[in-house]
Amino acid sequence: MATDIAAGHLGLLSQRIFVTGANGFIAAYCTAELLRNGYQVVGTVRSAEKAYAVLKAHQHNPSLILEIVPDVTITTAFDKAIQGCHGVLHLASPFGYAINGTKAICLAATETPSVKRVVLTSSFAAAFDASAGPSSGKVYKDDDWSPLTYEDGKTATATLVAYRASKKLAEEAAWAFVKEKKPSWNLGILCPGMVFGLLFPGTLNSLKNLNASNQIVWGLADAEEVPVTKARLWTSVTTLAQAHVNALNIQEAGNERVLVINGSFDNQELADIVHESVRIPERVKERVPKGSPGSRLTGKIFTAGSSKDVSILGLDLNVSQESLSNTISDLVLQLANIETQS
Repeated sequence: MATDIAAGHLGLLSQRIFVTGANGFIAAYCTAELLRNGYQVVGTVRSAEKAYAVLKAHQHNPSLILEIVPDVTITTAFDKAIQGCHGVLHLASPFGYAINGTKAICLAATETPSVKRVVLTSSFAAAFDASAGPSSGKVYKDDDWSPLTYEDGKTATATLVAYRASKKLAEEAAWAFVKEKKPSWNLGILCPGMVFGLLFPGTLNSLKNLNASNQIVWGLADAEEVPVTKARLWTSVTTLAQAHVNALNIQEAGNERVLVINGSFDNQELADIVHESVRIPERVKERVPKGSPGSRLTGKIFTAGSSKDVSILGLDLNVSQESLSNTISDLVLQLANIETQS
């Protein structure tokens, strides 16, 4: 998944990494990738029940320790659990409390002398300017920012607007903290699109709590028509997990913001994939509207790209087995099976 690159390293290999929100969709893959590469992992969850589920999902790997942190927005929430850790992946960002959670992890890292790198999972939403419309021909880059303000988020009546604002403001809070406090650690920011991929084995036995990105795919089932595409860019969860591990350990990833995007998509394309897949059973296909097969937004709307995901993080975003078609087909099959068994 990663290419060989000539880059400096922080020496965090095989050391202890702090992962917030370890029971999350993306975090499960990040944790697995860390464990596979010989790291020790201290993960946070909000309850003992979630802790047990995470430990079970990772086959009770002795290199994984879970700490219960019921409220990640409290200033001192992470102070105890983070002790002795050398790097941080901050993935716990509850909608509506993202700013406080980000400040809490920055404070905790600063109070922990062993921490050298903090990697924050942001979103393309923090770069996206919805007011610009389709913006045909525009290519969003790493230095683009959403124009949304704190007041925009606070007064938003649309959940999507509030979400976009929270992602931008949480990221800005992290950069402001680094600028003001000048901690001994440095910051890396990853901005993925909608993150698609199989649910990590053992992490979900019901579709009630399906993550928002994969819900876009499953939302096609039983829809009266193909929904309007509100998101345009996608990221493979396995690519993103590799990006997190690389961002932890590669010296040049410090103080960098990187868009991690595998490609573009639209909902008609997702519907076409379902109907064209020879692996998806007819009982599932008949629940998905056909819409206008072959119709695409390609060329009619913005795209995004970064040179840093290759030059700094060493990622290969065009690996064939991570193509959108294979990713969506595998996911639909998995979700259909979960629905049948639950």
